[in-house]
Amino acid sequence: MELEKLRKCTDWFRVHELKDISDPSKQVARKELVVSLEQYPHDFGLGPNPREPDPTSRVSKRIGETLRDNWENFHLLNRGVVVVAKDLEYDNKSQRVRLTLADSEEEQRLYGILDGGNTTERINLWRKDLTEDEAEVRLPRTFVNMQVLIPQLDGSNMPSPDMRDLLNDVKDARNTSVQVKTKSLADARQHFDLLKKVLANEAYAGQISWHEGQPGGIDALQILILLMIFYPSFSEAAENGEPSSAYGHKERCLNTFLEFSDKEPDKLAKWIDILPSMLRLYDELQETFPNYYEGRFGKIAEVQIYDAKGYEKEKGNKKYRKTPPRTTYFVREMKYSYPVGWLYPLYAAFRFLAAPNEKGDVVWREDPIEFWNKHGKAISAAYMPHLTQAGYDAKKIATNSLCYQAVRQKVTELYKDDLLRKAGISV
Repeated sequence: MELEKLRKCTDWFRVHELKDISDPSKQVARKELVVSLEQYPHDFGLGPNPREPDPTSRVSKRIGETLRDNWENFHLLNRGVVVVAKDLEYDNKSQRVRLTLADSEEEQRLYGILDGGNTTERINLWRKDLTEDEAEVRLPRTFVNMQVLIPQLDGSNMPSPDMRDLLNDVKDARNTSVQVKTKSLADARQHFDLLKKVLANEAYAGQISWHEGQPGGIDALQILILLMIFYPSFSEAAENGEPSSAYGHKERCLNTFLEFSDKEPDKLAKWIDILPSMLRLYDELQETFPNYYEGRFGKIAEVQIYDAKGYEKEKGNKKYRKTPPRTTYFVREMKYSYPVGWLYPLYAAFRFLAAPNEKGDVVWREDPIEFWNKHGKAISAAYMPHLTQAGYDAKKIATNSLCYQAVRQKVTELYKDDLLRKAGISV
């Protein structure tokens, strides 16, 4: 059937059931809906969702199989969709609702599907494949669970930085269920043993969570993302040759790591050897990037400033933090808090400085932290136009292959210029 015949996400649509769930913290209004697939809108945006739907993934295929084989019980077999909205209207007489979502391009990254992108994608694929006769019979009898979260805006059009942090935490938590299971299985099967060995003497080793339920503030999957960004086979498999698909895809990076562990274990092991220095580089970039930013870093809307005096002076101003943010691995105090997505293209650019030597061991052509301290201003200057063009949107920045390419080329040029100078050739 034609999806265009179905409701749009800002249209009124009928619900089978709607319940208000009180939030004890009073930070969000929470609505629980059961909606038939005859009424479920087809065009929800993915603004708050870190992952693009992947119809080839194991999870997506299983959702498709459920719709194909057990569509009448879909609402019992699928956990459903979470949507962030500015408001929800409900007409009790007709049992219809209407959502208020993004009113501007800036708001598109804040409202829409927070969790359930694969579910929505599969629902649309299934509905599209139905004949008109099949659609008439099945769509009214197939249901999906929806949860709508409406953040407290306190009179503003945009959520406060604290509310954005909360929604990001919810997003991370809702997008890890499959990853956690796979991570625990990988740990049980000793796939992480080499990583544990290499990182054993690092100060943060005891804080890494390798399996479900293990305490620790550092997720092993985040470490795998940073490893895959540097690992050549990961970028070579991408159409653009850049590791821009790593951001927001912990499950993909985990599955790729497990695949390479089986296909090319010796090569992977060589890159794992320099993992501690990769993480030290990431920490250094996280702390010092604001120092090399040309302009007033603290003026950027997405940036918060640690300033206890400023906090006391301007209580209620979300620009100031009472407590300092800290770096991910070495817990160093920082002045600024900003989206980690900004670091991805910057960090990825330094993979040019790592390469196998004559013995086949992966080494640094030049110490990456020293290189950064020497050229940080020039590298940041090449990066800044991409930050501003993307409106400082972390998702747009961290998934833009052109951004990765531009910063990597700058690192490459600076390294080659240094070699020419060492050889006595002016540049």
